[in-house]
Amino acid sequence: MGELITELLLRGAKLLLAAILAVPLYMVATAVDPAAAGAPLALAAYAAAAASLLLLESSPL
Repeated sequence: MGELITELLLRGAKLLLAAILAVPLYMVATAVDPAAAGAPLALAAYAAAAASLLLLESSPL
């Protein structure tokens, strides 16, 4: 049971880290084109941050 809780906490931490990384991406994107601000851009920033975490996590080295 303890391993399940640890796994859930790790997955939650990854989601939180992706959300934290998405904020600067969103801010830079809206600084470049303020008219593009909205939910689709926020979701794209979150997806980019999550993909970056996946790439860093699954390093081929």
